Amino acid sequence: MASIGPDGVVAETVDAFGAATARAEVALGRAPGPDATARALTEAVALVRPRAHGRLRTAVISAADPVDRATGRLVHLPDAPFLVGDLDPAAVLAGPVDGTVLVDNDINWAARAERATGSALGVDDFVYVHLGEGLGCAVVTDAEVRRGHHGLAGEIAHLCTEGPRGRAMPLTEVFAELGLRRAGSTAIDVDALRTAALGDSAPARRTRDALARAVGGVLAAAVALADPRLIVLGGAWGAEPAVAEAVRAHFAALPRSVPVAAARVPEPALAGARARAVEVLRTAIIAAPRPEASA
Repeated sequence: MASIGPDGVVAETVDAFGAATARAEVALGRAPGPDATARALTEAVALVRPRAHGRLRTAVISAADPVDRATGRLVHLPDAPFLVGDLDPAAVLAGPVDGTVLVDNDINWAARAERATGSALGVDDFVYVHLGEGLGCAVVTDAEVRRGHHGLAGEIAHLCTEGPRGRAMPLTEVFAELGLRRAGSTAIDVDALRTAALGDSAPARRTRDALARAVGGVLAAAVALADPRLIVLGGAWGAEPAVAEAVRAHFAALPRSVPVAAARVPEPALAGARARAVEVLRTAIIAAPRPEASA
């Protein structure tokens, strides 16, 4: 299994018991493009392959960019903070991996992990909202992640919500208005956000209130469209207790609200991809033909 994101490519091999047998990390920039990303993915897999027991029988990929559900290729959307482009991970790994290569968005894998062992344990209908350098959402209904016609369900960056001055604007523009973007990028500056929003000062309270109103509008839309039992907030700043509490308090005052919980699973996208890799591996082992016993 492997993850592709702004922190680089992480490749990990696991056995049928779910134990990691090798791990490697290769750095990437925030706009690496498909060629550099393909090289990094190939390098990371090459580093772990010699330490794996036997051949690589399947691969599960978690990508920070949207994923086309029909082709498994990464999709470039306008204003995306992590720009990989039209990468085809299955084609890149066709040589070193013998079996199926499964590719999905990192937020979808994170939602699966939260349902398996985290705050949404056993919940069949919930929404996972990721608030980090990027913005994302996974909708789970009837215990399944709903990917949409193209695989782009949950892309909330351009969903219209309430801005800092009460004016409607796309969610991603709220952070531009608040001065909380990285220079020359649409990525949210998480360190600057924490500095601005945490603490008891009046400016910090105003920033938290602006974030709570903006995120609350997104949650209200999620409730109207998906009717979840629960909303899980994850991401580098989404799970910050002060921010999460401000969002929870604002959202609870809206006409339709549901409980809001903070995400609990460490490295949730990797955890979700790892669990799926183990499942596929076990199925492949069980289905593999066995040599007939000698007389």
